[in-house]
Amino acid sequence: MYTDSHAHLSSVAVELGEAALAGVLAAYARAWEAALPGIPAAAAASRDPAGVAGTLPPAPLLVDIGTEPEDFAQRRALLVRLAGGATLPPWLRMSLGVWPGREALAEPRTALERLSEALEAAGAEAAAIGECGLDYHHMDGSRAAQAELFEGQIGLARERGLALVVHSREAFEDTRDILRAARLASPVLVHCFGYGRKEAEAFLGLGAHLSFAGNLTYKKAEALREALAAVPAERLLLETDAPYMNPEPRRGRPSSPSDVVRSYEAAAALRGQAPEGLAASVAANARLLFG
Repeated sequence: MYTDSHAHLSSVAVELGEAALAGVLAAYARAWEAALPGIPAAAAASRDPAGVAGTLPPAPLLVDIGTEPEDFAQRRALLVRLAGGATLPPWLRMSLGVWPGREALAEPRTALERLSEALEAAGAEAAAIGECGLDYHHMDGSRAAQAELFEGQIGLARERGLALVVHSREAFEDTRDILRAARLASPVLVHCFGYGRKEAEAFLGLGAHLSFAGNLTYKKAEALREALAAVPAERLLLETDAPYMNPEPRRGRPSSPSDVVRSYEAAAALRGQAPEGLAASVAANARLLFG
């Protein structure tokens, strides 16, 4: 199993069934144990486990992403139950955020207040803010409302020193300008990167990390492949966006984090390296972003 920096695991359970998701979680548990033999789970999961965080081998992480203010508790309960423990496993990270959907954009201030309350309740288990950002494809609200919701979550990331997971679709210029004005000290990850090399270089110039999904493997995704070539190893992540974006040859079918291996194989071939080496660098990058 390789690091998946962005998945919607509750939706995976809906699309593929809880048994399938439980199997994925069990595989990550085995991969973590194989990479970190003899290291207590509590120490390995700590953001600073007695000073050894920088020396741990790159065990794979799985990041479950929030989209609504109050979805954290339900997502957490499902994952803890299917993982067979009493707490979150050390290889699992969870974000909290508000996607720019119709309900949130109708009242951005209320959505932000609800998210802030959810963050307080989540405490140290909140590994990032997001996904949040701008979506001019679906356009479920005005640009002004989308900017308000996005900037509010940037503020929450700044207050808490957490990574920011950014969604940007058909909105490059405004996303870039808002991030440039924000000047966040905490990490920024543009997920499911969907632009070309020029846009990639602009985001990299702002200090952002870029994450590529299964559409990297699609026939007409040459612009994405060109963008991938521009990303330094220390800024690159890979994801499924599960249950969406299944890499070829399973495009169009629901995906799970187990499908991310094909994106690693494609990206590694494009970059002229072994998948295992790419997996190691992506895992290290994910740990820097998400703890």
